[in-house]
Amino acid sequence: MMQRCVPVLGFVAPSGSGKTTLLCKLMPQLRQRGLRVGCLKRSHHPLVLDQPGKDSHALATAGAEQVLLAAAGGWGLMDYAPRVGPDGQMPLASLIERFDTERLDLLLIEGFRQEHCPKIEVHRIAAGKPPLYPDDPDIIAVATDARLPPDAAPVRLPIEDPGAIADFILARLEGGGLATAEPREELLGRARGLRRAGIEPRAGWLSVRGGERCWLLRLALAGDDPGPADIMACEIAGPEAADGGNDGADIRIAQTEVLIHRQIYAAEPRARAIVGARMPYTAAVGFQGRSFEPLDPDGLALLGSVPVLSLAPDEIAHKAPAAIAEWLVDQPVCILAGQGAYAWGADLAEALERVALLERSAQVFSLGRQTAV
Repeated sequence: MMQRCVPVLGFVAPSGSGKTTLLCKLMPQLRQRGLRVGCLKRSHHPLVLDQPGKDSHALATAGAEQVLLAAAGGWGLMDYAPRVGPDGQMPLASLIERFDTERLDLLLIEGFRQEHCPKIEVHRIAAGKPPLYPDDPDIIAVATDARLPPDAAPVRLPIEDPGAIADFILARLEGGGLATAEPREELLGRARGLRRAGIEPRAGWLSVRGGERCWLLRLALAGDDPGPADIMACEIAGPEAADGGNDGADIRIAQTEVLIHRQIYAAEPRARAIVGARMPYTAAVGFQGRSFEPLDPDGLALLGSVPVLSLAPDEIAHKAPAAIAEWLVDQPVCILAGQGAYAWGADLAEALERVALLERSAQVFSLGRQTAV
């Protein structure tokens, strides 16, 4: 079942600026306005939620990786071996997945300053710290007791008036200004748009990353628009098998694609989306057996020299995943001879733009060679 996407709003500021104080005043105001609100806070201190001598603590000490403690007033899940990203922290998307989003209208996040999401900065004159908004385009408002310059992009909110801040949040929420893209919804939207527009690539595989998981969707030249049942899900560092739909898809090809996408994500932390595109001109130029050098100015400037991987059909399943991932650490696009291209991007739009540009460059190259003959 696809989890509902919950709008997210971050609160950022240097330590000691009063983020938690403001959130505690803001929470009742949001509840008065009918919003069901969740909170996610990053702590820089060790996790200590249980007490020595309690049964739950004894179970954790004995080696349990997760302990869920249930009581009449609620429950708490303690994870003592969470999966972390390259920076040693749990990815934001993975933490958001822990919430029951069916019961929330809004999720407020304290900290996570480097993450990309709509944010409100908390800024107090007494803190003596420079504001963050000039260097962070994700900041949509500043709750402050200072005046902002006339040319400041964010909205100024009075820090001592939580009701006014709540009204601003509610207005943005109702206007769609806090909506966040759910990975699987983005996959389906992009795939349907490509099919209806009839543009390349119309065959291949798309994937998006969310925390420690990724979701893959097969593009087919014929058939109905894809739906949630066509999405395959897998852990990036987990077992090789994937779960999900894809009824009627070739299992061997699907397993190979899963491995390719997983290994790219594992090797390149900047990759948030991957496109494996089956495109005729790109597949053709790959048969040269050497790196592809675009002739057109755009391709040459934006793609440069594109590496080509040549493998026999029976070698693709066991050699392609590691080889493609290795190539894509150094640059965002490569060619698998006779098959097409793989590209990663900060999002699906960027990855699709790269493979589309490569196909146009390959077409120009092929037509140029025909003209020369």
